[in-house]
Amino acid sequence: MANLSQVRVKFNDVTSEGDFRGVFWLRGVPLRDLLELAQVAKEAGGYHKRVDLAVTVRGAGGKQVTLSWGEVFYANPAETVIALNVQPVMPHKKCSACHQPDVYEPWLKQLSRQVGMPKLAVTGDYYSDRSLENVTSIEVKSLGASDWGPKMKKLFAPSLTVEGSALKSVTLDELPPLERSLVNALQFGEGKGFHGNWRFGGVSLRSFLRHYKLPGGLNTVYLVSAPDGYRSLVSWGELFLRPAGRLILLADRESGQPIDQGGRFELVFPGDLWADRWVKAVSRIQAVTLAPEARLFVIGMGCGDSKLLTLQAINALDRADILVAPADIQKRFAFYLRGKPVLFDPMAFGKKPSKLKKGHADKESPELRQKRQTKAANLIKQQLAMGKSVAVLDWGDPMVYGSWRWLKDKFPASSISFVPGTGAFNAGGAAIARDITCNGAVTISDPFTILAKPALVKKLAADGATLAVFMGMPKFKKVMAAVTGAYGPDAPMALVLRAGFGDRQKVMRAKLRELDQLAAKLKERWLGIIFVGPCLK
Repeated sequence: MANLSQVRVKFNDVTSEGDFRGVFWLRGVPLRDLLELAQVAKEAGGYHKRVDLAVTVRGAGGKQVTLSWGEVFYANPAETVIALNVQPVMPHKKCSACHQPDVYEPWLKQLSRQVGMPKLAVTGDYYSDRSLENVTSIEVKSLGASDWGPKMKKLFAPSLTVEGSALKSVTLDELPPLERSLVNALQFGEGKGFHGNWRFGGVSLRSFLRHYKLPGGLNTVYLVSAPDGYRSLVSWGELFLRPAGRLILLADRESGQPIDQGGRFELVFPGDLWADRWVKAVSRIQAVTLAPEARLFVIGMGCGDSKLLTLQAINALDRADILVAPADIQKRFAFYLRGKPVLFDPMAFGKKPSKLKKGHADKESPELRQKRQTKAANLIKQQLAMGKSVAVLDWGDPMVYGSWRWLKDKFPASSISFVPGTGAFNAGGAAIARDITCNGAVTISDPFTILAKPALVKKLAADGATLAVFMGMPKFKKVMAAVTGAYGPDAPMALVLRAGFGDRQKVMRAKLRELDQLAAKLKERWLGIIFVGPCLK
């Protein structure tokens, strides 16, 4: 960030509660520049404009604030900055001339405090409630898919529905009896340029929201929609913390006449430098809260090199405050983990309890294993109770023989967010370069099922299905003997060792009759996936 173009802004840090936290010169990068650098774009096929996106910024302590895309992109860039350097603005005269020491000493102390960098500074706000120190992540969020609605000969909405989590749905065909305002609004479109100087009459959106008791807060946004699918988003902060927020108008009149063309209500942003957030024929206003929620994530980290890590996994990692990660993943993915604290290594708790064998130490008893798993789950629950999100990092795709499975007895499934990963099945299939679905059916199995259900394996072989065996290396000879009995000695097989591990990946091909020679060459005892079936020819 220090290599990007920077701006210098003055920042008065006073909260709406009246707490004075200093006056500073800040130097940093406009948030807009960072979002442009990230090349944020919507998926193709739906509502393509970005005016309905929200931007959430989180700090190291878990605090989060939410801005609208429009207030970042349709205002001057210096109004929202991620600051990297700070310089206090010291008074030039002695404070004792106008205040007693008990008043000015706490104020002076704020000027010398350590300001956490990077710092989000929303300089256009009157109060500094949305400014945030020690920024750790910035995330752009879409509030669900929105498609263009049916094309209308005349865009018109006869009524307006208001929805919010603390309010039953209300439908109205005229504005409530609130104090009315008149505003002038210059209309500049990004696509079609200047479109005139308009004079609208109506009620301020913020008084409208208060009237209907819609929820509000630093992470509340309001989604405003038209019947043709056009929609826009405004944040609580820009409405209630910015002086210009009172000018955002829900209009029902234009040039003194009821709105008919594109009516009956129109949302107007006189302070925006572009008019793309204006919504004609407003038909619905929804309150949406994006407050941070402590979540338990299970993240698939891919089956090999970090290049197999998905964007969704990186996003989930950014949202996590605490990690549960094996030592191997901690080492290989250190760059993406960014020094986040690790609660424990799940491999100490992830194995299924096995019956106590004669001569084994008590520490391997099922009872003690369960106690250790319960202790581990309680550690996670403690972090969640403190409002911290926890990510359990797993190899490959966690939904295919994942090591996280012991958690399902400790947490309800609805409380866990699963992030898929690139598994050995995917990487192995690419490595052998064969259409393993050539006969339609593909079956993934563990070695225990193959040994316990020979009739099932014979049925798969009769159907010409491709069989993919996970975790088969420790019982390689026994498993392959059972597979050979079903598929026959001339069936082709491929063994992919260390699938997804770049130069360490290796493919060994043979017919099942040649297994003895193949087994003699094996040194890998765990990381291998076995493919068998006629599709491997």
